[in-house]
This record gives sequence, C-alpha cells and structure tokens, in this order.
Amino acid sequence: MLDSYIAWQKQQNIRLFECGNTSWRLYRGMLVPASLKPQPIQLDPSDARKLIAESRAHLARFYTRTSTAPTEFWYVECGEYDFEKLSPKLRKNIRRAHRDSCVRRIEPNWLAEHAYPCYSAAFSRYKSGAPKSDEAFRQECLSCASGPFEFWGAFVDDSLAAFAKCVVGDDYVTMVAFKFDPRFSSTNSTYALLDTILQAYVAEQHKPVNNGARSLDHDTQMQDFVAKFGFRCVYTDLQVIYRRPLGSLISLLYPFSSAINRLTLPHPAAAIKTLLRQEQIRRSCLQLPS
Repeated sequence: MLDSYIAWQKQQNIRLFECGNTSWRLYRGMLVPASLKPQPIQLDPSDARKLIAESRAHLARFYTRTSTAPTEFWYVECGEYDFEKLSPKLRKNIRRAHRDSCVRRIEPNWLAEHAYPCYSAAFSRYKSGAPKSDEAFRQECLSCASGPFEFWGAFVDDSLAAFAKCVVGDDYVTMVAFKFDPRFSSTNSTYALLDTILQAYVAEQHKPVNNGARSLDHDTQMQDFVAKFGFRCVYTDLQVIYRRPLGSLISLLYPFSSAINRLTLPHPAAAIKTLLRQEQIRRSCLQLPS
C-alpha cells in the first residue's frame, strides 16, 4: 500500500525519485526517504550515486539498522502511553494545563488565517532559524488540506497558545511541527497539547508517534520535553553518501573539524560545521558490531 504522505507529495507535484525500493525527496539539498515513517533502508552505493546525479542532490542520508546499544544518531518515538504511569509531578502539570487551556483539532484553513502570530513568536526561543513569511506559512497550511495531516491547537481563552502538525499514516504518526507562543508559558499549554495527541494516537489508535531524528544543525529542547511523556530514543546507524566533489571536500576538511568548529562562519559557509558533525557521527557508526 502506498504511504499516504508519499501519495500527497505526488498529488502536490513534488518531485520524487525511486531507488532501492524506496521513494526519495529533496530536503535542504539532500536526499532523504520520502516517507516519514522511520524504517531501515538498504541502498547500494552505486545506485545511490546515480540517484544523487539524477536529483542533483549534495548527498543522500538514511539508516540501515537500529541498535540496542546507544549510538550518536537516533529518532524518538512513543509506542505506549498511559497517563497513570507518568510521574506524579508530570500528571499534576498536565491536569493544571487542561484546566488553564483547551485542546482541540483545528483545520488547516483556520490555521492559515490565524496561527501565524503563534508560529512566528515561537522563533524567539531559538538561537538560530527564522520564521517563514506570513504568506509562505499561509500557503503551506492550505496545501495540507488535501493531505494526511491533522492539526491540534491549545487555546488560552480565545488565543492560540500552541499547535502541532502531525502526519498520520496507516500505522504511524510523525509530529512535524510543535510550536508555542512563549507569552503563554505559565499555562503549560504544551503539556495539555502533547497529552491529548498521545491519548488520541497512541492510547486509542495504537499508532506509535515519533518526533523525528536527532537535529544536527540547531539546539532543541523538544526531545528532552517529550522524554517526560515516555518517548524513547531508537538508536540507529547513519549512512551518508556524498556527491563526489562534496565527499572530497569533507575528507579534506575532516582532520581540521575541531578548529573549524571554533570559527564564526557567515551563512551559508556555516553549514560546513553541520556537515562535519554529520561525518563524525557517520564514522562513529562504522564501529557498531554487526
């Protein structure tokens, strides 16, 4: 059965590439699996290089297996959720959050017209990154109306305090966005929002919810937050196959990674730090027992 997110991308005329029994999409100049369901992929390096050449990507990134031992790469997932098994302090915070806020499903059309203030305010917490324009955000929301997306919002009185965007597949859910307005931090509305999401998908529909892979290019406290609710790290290897000029450059610069990390580099040159960090993780995974 075709993954619903892949079907939506095809409907939107997003260019996908087929290789190794897997659909691939371009993301920030690299090829990643087009499905948002975490799963190991086997890809022959020669086929990967042909795919990279066809797509004009800089690299392809994926994983081939999970690991029972901790690695430097992972995704986080919640496969079981029972409110009564949470810590007493967390249960208290969630109950308070539900008293101070109201969580409900929201439609993408409503989000397009009303959620930009919450979305843009969320970026005041980040050390890097900037919000999309109002119009770009609006168009992105509207495009989701025909796709496998479900949106949830936490409201304080009539104001949107936080919202989440989920891709809902047949046997998985991926949270692709989780934003909150810092002005409403005292209400702990994010606790009510995440509790509602996990009750709906994990406890009731028995679908695991994942929050994506480890971020390499910016700081995030999201994975620490969701860990309180029972999300766990699923450790994996990391495979990176480079376009030849980029691969040569990474090999040349890698011995100087420590010195480069201490430099203040302008955008887009700063991306080299992320690439070198990614290479360090890739190399660390070569030592995993077979």
